[in-house]
Amino acid sequence: MTAETAFLDALAARLIGAGLSPAPAIVGSALPVAAAELPAVALSLDEVRRQGAGLGERASLVAGALPVSAVIDLADPVLPEEPGFRLLSDDRLTLVLPHGGWVKDDGSEGPLSSADLQVGVAGAALEVVNAAPLAGQVQPDAAVGTLRFGAALPATGLVQARYRVGQWERRVQAIAGVLRIDVRAAGADEVSALSGALLEALDGEAGWPAGLRKLVPLSLGAVGVRDFTQAGSRGRALRFGYEYEHIVDRPDSSGGVIRRVPITSRLQATTVEPASGALITTIFSETSP
Repeated sequence: MTAETAFLDALAARLIGAGLSPAPAIVGSALPVAAAELPAVALSLDEVRRQGAGLGERASLVAGALPVSAVIDLADPVLPEEPGFRLLSDDRLTLVLPHGGWVKDDGSEGPLSSADLQVGVAGAALEVVNAAPLAGQVQPDAAVGTLRFGAALPATGLVQARYRVGQWERRVQAIAGVLRIDVRAAGADEVSALSGALLEALDGEAGWPAGLRKLVPLSLGAVGVRDFTQAGSRGRALRFGYEYEHIVDRPDSSGGVIRRVPITSRLQATTVEPASGALITTIFSETSP
C-alpha cells in the first residue's frame, strides 16, 4: 500500500468513527451516484509531493515483536520469490517458514508457547511443544524458523502460521500536498452542517489519524447548485494542506529461507614420474549435493 492510499484510508476510517452529524452514508474516495448514498464525504488528493531521500532512502532497524503471518500451500510448498526451493522436507515432517528469529509475545527470547506461535493445518490448530512432537503437536525452531510436526503433513491443504520476529526494517514514506474533501447532500443546510462537523472533527491533532503530522485549512468553498450526475445533490469542497508519514514495517532483517547451494571443490596433486623425472599434475573435482 502506498503512502497516498494509506493516508486516504486512515482518514476515512477516522471520519467514520468521528460521530459526524448529519451522519454520512458513505465516506471514502467515491462520489455519490444514488440518493441512498447521501450525505456523502469524498476524499481525494489534489496535490502530492513525495518527501525524503527518494530511491536512495534507507530503512532503520527496529527491535521488538512484529506480528507476521505465513500461509503455505501443501500442494506446492514454495515461496514465489524462491520457486526452486521446497519448504517441506521429503518426509513431510519439517516445514521452513519465510522468516527466522522468532520471539515471544513480549519480545523476549526463550521457548515459545501457543501464546507466541499459532499453527494450523487445514484449519485445525496444533499444540506448540518444546520437545519431540506427537500427532497434533508442532515443535518450533525459533532461531532458524522451522516447524517440526508430529505427523506427516497431508498432500493438500494450507498451513497457516502466526509468529513474531524480533528484528525488522522500518521505512517511513512521507508525503505532503493538498487534501480535498467533497461534501455532498440533498440540501444546502445539510451540506453546511456536515462540512462544519468535519472542520470541528479535524480541528486539533486529537482528531487526526496516526501518521498525520500537519493539517491546515486552505479554503472552504460555497455550496454549489444541484448536480444530477451525483444523485441531484448539492456540494461544497474543503481543501487542506497536509503532511503525512506512512510507516512500513518489513521483516527482511529477520532472515529467511536459506537455500542449499552446490559447492565444487578442486584438489590438485603433483607427482614425479620415476623413469623420466617429469612432473605430473592431477586435478580432482567433487560437487556437494
